Amino acid sequence: MKTTVEVNLEVIDNADGTLNCLNSNRTAVLPSMAHYRGQSSLHFSKHQLAVKLHEASNFLGFPADTRFVLNGPAIDTSLLRNHLAHWLYRGTTRYSPRSRHIVVFIRDRLENLEPAYKGIYVALEKISYGPSRVGLAPLDTACRDAELSGGWAWQNNPLNYGVYSPNIVIDKYQMLFGSGERPILMAPKPAKLTQRMRDFFVDPRTGPLPRMYEYLYDNLSDPSGLEAHIDIGSFVDYFLHSEMSQNSDAYRRSTYFFKDRGQPINAGPVWDFNLAYGKGANQLDWLYKPHSFWKRLTCHYKFASLVPKRWRELRAGVWSDEAITEFLGNASALIGRQLERCSSNWTSGNLQCANVRGDGTFIANVDQLGRTTIARAHWMDEHVARFYMKLNATVCMPAGPIPQYNCAADGNDGGCLSDPEKYINAVEFPAVRRGSEASECAGVAAAAAAAAASNVSSDEAAEKVTLDPCWLSAGVYVNDGSLTPFCSGYGACPPGPGASCTCTSGRKLPTCARSDDPIEVRSFVQSGDAPGSWRVLCGAAIVGAALVVGGLAVGIRRRRERKRQALLYPPIVDNTRAASSPLQYGT
Repeated sequence: MKTTVEVNLEVIDNADGTLNCLNSNRTAVLPSMAHYRGQSSLHFSKHQLAVKLHEASNFLGFPADTRFVLNGPAIDTSLLRNHLAHWLYRGTTRYSPRSRHIVVFIRDRLENLEPAYKGIYVALEKISYGPSRVGLAPLDTACRDAELSGGWAWQNNPLNYGVYSPNIVIDKYQMLFGSGERPILMAPKPAKLTQRMRDFFVDPRTGPLPRMYEYLYDNLSDPSGLEAHIDIGSFVDYFLHSEMSQNSDAYRRSTYFFKDRGQPINAGPVWDFNLAYGKGANQLDWLYKPHSFWKRLTCHYKFASLVPKRWRELRAGVWSDEAITEFLGNASALIGRQLERCSSNWTSGNLQCANVRGDGTFIANVDQLGRTTIARAHWMDEHVARFYMKLNATVCMPAGPIPQYNCAADGNDGGCLSDPEKYINAVEFPAVRRGSEASECAGVAAAAAAAAASNVSSDEAAEKVTLDPCWLSAGVYVNDGSLTPFCSGYGACPPGPGASCTCTSGRKLPTCARSDDPIEVRSFVQSGDAPGSWRVLCGAAIVGAALVVGGLAVGIRRRRERKRQALLYPPIVDNTRAASSPLQYGT
């Protein structure tokens, strides 16, 4: 179901306030590639879609880019959890995907003039690292030495087939604070990586993750060094957002990080809130406690001080009860206007309805979301200043020397237990990172000069990229113990730099694949569940769909011959109603 197909994305989005009707002129037709995404959501009739435009476009008014997600809430009966979560995170002034509610139609057969209605969706920017989104410094084969320190991004998630996962050293530090997990690389793309670049990332002497995990082991005895490894403000914001949202996947899945050039590791952006705000976890306790990495951070005096300081700042403004209530009211009003045209049960998949699984009215579900969010915020109001404590191995994990208190740099200072405000006020919240303004690596000019001198291309003058079978995941196989997660499923690699596959009997180096055919980087296209996953592009058949995205309308259709587009794409008309009553979406 996740095969990537070529499509047309048709948009009806009238900026002048005119109703967006299905038989109206398109405001944009965007040639694209698309595939279904997600895991458990594939069992629902309302599928998630990932879309990659052939050319960057201001799709639905978002800043120009190419990658977007059409998120179809199936169990979120408020239709607002992801929308709310990203709005709240942007309230920290950090990047979080922009979002907008739409309705979606799909036409997957050319002979069908009537598209299939799929319901109300949320269009989202897909997490990516260009200037209009996270904004990372360029990192490619021309980068050298200190330039390799930035342009990296990764996430924590289960290893699926085709993702690229660095073989970082699994030592006592990684086993304790990283739980032995391998990250999934998000940036740069595998097609831009050389062996030297990969070695830099996984080498315990240079790699940001190995160095951070090693420092965490001793960070309580030398607390002044933490900010050399992480942007502590970004981790505080991520922590507070995760706790307020009660996201059951927080800290363990869909957890993103990045490292820009000359900067420490940043937490974020945030992603995936279908099971948040009372839909999954709904408990009166902190969610971070089972996670050793975050337990360790709460034992650091600056983190323990910045959590209440930042929380109070946010609650006084964009995270206040009033701001949350106003946002939910405005957002739900737009969806409510759409649902007024639903002539049956609003949760059904019938024309103009939401297509969700749940009970109660739409307004009741929105009210419940608001009450749950604000109740959690009130609980945090009462408990957020209670991170100051006498420390022990249970609180901080049994690793390295542990000071007596997390009040100040002096671990023997226990004054925060009697006068917490003094210690909270003693720290300053660090400035929020802005998108990188770093230029291309200096090696770009050197490569161009070398190319001119030797009469070869700049790409040839730079170090060659290679695809590393020690990084390319073959997936996790539960039922077949003979297959391995890497080396094409038929071998293993040691952790760390310079690793190569050791193949099982009958398999050949360097990839342990079934044949001697070389694997070329260009044979892979970005696809899969999450940004950055890679799978082989196979097959010539182009399957398609017709979409209408509403408040607007978007169409995806099969494209066989570009020269025949005028014949292949007649206007989509609703034949189920009288001609005088066109389908209308949004206001």
